[in-house]
Amino acid sequence: MKPSIIEGFIYFMTHQKKVIAYFDGFNYYEALRAKNWRKYYWQDLTIFTTLFLKPHQNLEAVRYFSAIQHDVAKAKNQSALFQANQENKNFNVILGNFKRRNKWRKIECKQCTKKDSYNIEYWEEKKSDVALAAYIIRDVALNNCDVIFLFCADSDLTPALDIVKEINPLIKIITFFPPKLFSNDLKNKSTLTILLERHEDKFKKSLLPEKIKLKNEFELQRPAKWK
Repeated sequence: MKPSIIEGFIYFMTHQKKVIAYFDGFNYYEALRAKNWRKYYWQDLTIFTTLFLKPHQNLEAVRYFSAIQHDVAKAKNQSALFQANQENKNFNVILGNFKRRNKWRKIECKQCTKKDSYNIEYWEEKKSDVALAAYIIRDVALNNCDVIFLFCADSDLTPALDIVKEINPLIKIITFFPPKLFSNDLKNKSTLTILLERHEDKFKKSLLPEKIKLKNEFELQRPAKWK
């Protein structure tokens, strides 16, 4: 049975607050790229998250939602990042996938004003945003967290946030907007919003070492293009 608002308030005021962080990996990655912050790709995301915790908050988990890159070199770099972060038991990756898509676009010739139609091929990330929404609802319904740290600027998540507030009206939603990204819709659903481009010091403090020896003795190295 769902706890009453009074019971929930008493619990919230007398217990250490459980925090779960949710990263929209593609949204986060593209924002760092747009900001020309590639050097911060090589990041310990658990340490990064802990730098935003208050004394009364405890980090329960970091959930990172992404999909494997179709480019072989990018996929290799991505795998290294995941392996490095998964050395921390609180970090887990939930994967969707990329699907090939085609669309017709009219492109204007640079030498003349004529426009021709071309079939453009592109890759679209699938399932990650749905999985992110589902995990947020699941964690709140199971009382796994009191505070949501949402690293994302995708307004498509607002229906999920409406549901979690219905499940637990006392849930705190802290939205961290990646560099150069913002959403008024998400801001309106959040208890607090933070602009990550104002916290470069925390990015610097959470960089992974140049070389990392995993528990299985395998050694990872920071990708050359991420420097």
